[in-house]
Amino acid sequence: MKTVALLSGGIDSTVMLWKLKHEGHEIIPLTFLTYRRNTREVEAVKGIASSATNKELRIIDVSFLREVVDFPQSLKDKLSSETPTVLIPFRNIIFYSAAAHIALYENAENVAGGHTVEDLRIPDVGNQFVEELEKLLKMSAPFSRVKVLTPLIGMNKKEVIKLGSSLNAPLTATWSCWGVLDKHCGRCPGCVARRAGFAAAGLVDETEYAET
Repeated sequence: MKTVALLSGGIDSTVMLWKLKHEGHEIIPLTFLTYRRNTREVEAVKGIASSATNKELRIIDVSFLREVVDFPQSLKDKLSSETPTVLIPFRNIIFYSAAAHIALYENAENVAGGHTVEDLRIPDVGNQFVEELEKLLKMSAPFSRVKVLTPLIGMNKKEVIKLGSSLNAPLTATWSCWGVLDKHCGRCPGCVARRAGFAAAGLVDETEYAET
C-alpha cells in the first residue's frame, strides 16, 4: 500500500509515519512551508524522511497561509476567545487536497496525517471532517479513490510517545520547540508539552533543553 504522509517534524507525525511503515505502507513524504514555518521543524522533517524512506521529500511552499494571529484585527474580533492564535484557516483542506493530487499522480491509495486527540479542538480535524473531505475529493475527481488516514486520532501525547518508543521511532530527531535555537528552549508551550508527554509515558526524555 502506498501512502502520502504529511510530516511536520514533530513527535505526532513522526510516530504516525513509523506506525504506517510498521504496517507495510510505502511512504511518500510531504511537508509544507507556511508563513512563520519554523526552520528547525523543516530540518527535522528532512532528517526523519530520509531515515524512513528512499522516496524524495516533497516540499510545497504555501507561505501565503497565515495564522489567525497574523490576520487583520477586524477578523480576529469576530472569533471566539477559545480560537487558537496559531490556527491557520482552511489549512487542512489545502494540505490534504495537495496531498491527494500527489497521491493520484503517484498511484497511492492514501494520504495520512498525524492528528491526535489534542487536535480535536481545531475545526478541520476529526472523523466528521475526514468523512466530508473524502466525499469532496471524490466529487472533485470521481476516478480517484484516495482515502484519508488519521491513525493517531484517538491517542493523547502520552500514548503517542509510548507507541513511538515501541516502534523505535526517532523521537530525539523530532522538533517541538517554538524557537530556532540549537537546542529546545525548555520553556515554550511546545517544550512544556513535550516534557510532560515523556514524563506521563514514564520514558526518559533525551531531548537537550537550554533550560532544565
